[in-house]
Amino acid sequence: MKSMNKNIILISVIMIIAISVILFYQNKQKENDDKKMSVVFISKRLAKNHDFWSSLVEGIQMAATDYEIDIKIMGPDSETEIELQNEMILSAIEMKPDAIVLVPSDYTLTVPYAKKIEEADIKLVLLDSVMKEDLGLCAVATNNFEGGYKMGEYLKFYADENAVIGIVGHIPESSTAIEREKGVRAGLSEYENQIVDIVYCDSNREKARLLTLDLLEKYPEINMLVGLNEDSARGVAIALKEKELSKEVRLIGFDSSMEQVKLLEEGVFDAIVVQKPLNMGYLGLQKAYQAVKNEKLPESVDSGSVLITKDNLYTTENEKLIFPFREKN
Repeated sequence: MKSMNKNIILISVIMIIAISVILFYQNKQKENDDKKMSVVFISKRLAKNHDFWSSLVEGIQMAATDYEIDIKIMGPDSETEIELQNEMILSAIEMKPDAIVLVPSDYTLTVPYAKKIEEADIKLVLLDSVMKEDLGLCAVATNNFEGGYKMGEYLKFYADENAVIGIVGHIPESSTAIEREKGVRAGLSEYENQIVDIVYCDSNREKARLLTLDLLEKYPEINMLVGLNEDSARGVAIALKEKELSKEVRLIGFDSSMEQVKLLEEGVFDAIVVQKPLNMGYLGLQKAYQAVKNEKLPESVDSGSVLITKDNLYTTENEKLIFPFREKN
């Protein structure tokens, strides 16, 4: 009888322990389920007066709300502050977030720091730009080669043996600049060898203006110009307007700030290739969410671009693209 009582007591103790363990892990799981996912977004530039980056951050914030993500946004003031961004990457790793969404500042110099993210077992998603090495679970970006190709193809339609072409780029070691230039050259096809010069403005509009004035003085026969991002394109346009050369020089730019749209309406720009930064930002954070949930991701997502001229500026679809916040006002 005593032996039987001991067995009953032993079984009861084992059951109590087992139930306690189950309840402990259930509570732990509930805590994990209730805890908000944490993501750090590190841009190559944060600038409230820059339409592209402002729209991209807006997309990030919209996705953070929709997916209930605790988001922290970081980034230097300038695209040329590569070392500062690298320091921010190290700081973000110390925060131990579930994921980091990174816009790499440099095609090569950002690589070792991006590797540190993966070594820390933090999910990495790239946005807007890529790097020399294949890092990150997914890259959400404009197909920059395709965007550049649209620019070159547009100019090719108007080019002949007398075409003299200049390019104003932004950051020479940025993947966006590298791929867009390749695309422009491919789109120009047989007219590629009529590119007389390419200069870089470090994503500074005033520097782009001054570089354009230098190009026009050095090559007075220039009749086609390309601006590879918002800052370079705006700077080129301002220089052409200043020199009253808008009718003599055909200009195509990248991005769609309100100033660029106005200059397109005025005829200073002949065309602009418009990205979808709001869409890009939203998709980037969405992919980070899916990565943390261990969902299968594509290697890359093209957030899209459209070539817009004065003639198709105010079609319904293009209006939605250029003025994404109009319905909110």
